Amino acid sequence: MSLAAVLDADVLYPARLRDLLLSVAESGLFRPLWTQRILDEMVRNILVDRPDLTAERLQRVTREMAIAFPEAMVTGHESLEAAMTNHEKDRHVLAACVRGHADVLVTRNTAHFRAECCTPFDLDVQSPDQFLLCAYDFRPEVFTAAVMRMLGRNQAPPKTVLEFVDSLTLFTPELVQRFAASR
Repeated sequence: MSLAAVLDADVLYPARLRDLLLSVAESGLFRPLWTQRILDEMVRNILVDRPDLTAERLQRVTREMAIAFPEAMVTGHESLEAAMTNHEKDRHVLAACVRGHADVLVTRNTAHFRAECCTPFDLDVQSPDQFLLCAYDFRPEVFTAAVMRMLGRNQAPPKTVLEFVDSLTLFTPELVQRFAASR
């Protein structure tokens, strides 16, 4: 069984970051996990910031995610929420990690998941940059191949690996440096 990682809504929100994470998961470097509430939060936040998109279009994205990763949906975590001691707003996420037997939580909001709240569950909390760096370092050739496949199916710029990785500087600055140095 591969490493299991809950992807929080804030790392699924940026389309390019979501595409990279799911492409790396598709390559077998990790097994993604999420809940319906995480997906709903992603859609809701995108619609607030992107009024040019429709709820139907984003629901299609979440349906495609479910088809590509049929075992990613964590259910039955709600009963655990009250026992979680992290930030109240994100207790559902930690409960999903526990119920889904996640090894890692990938989030940009690490402050809501202090070590003392996650250590009892043997859960590592990582930023997308840390997580993707680990995946790259573990199997750089598999990671690079995943990026190449992703770029091959995308119609919108950027077209090269370095252009794509550079477009993620805001979310993954260390990965961008490491990847650029290896080219």
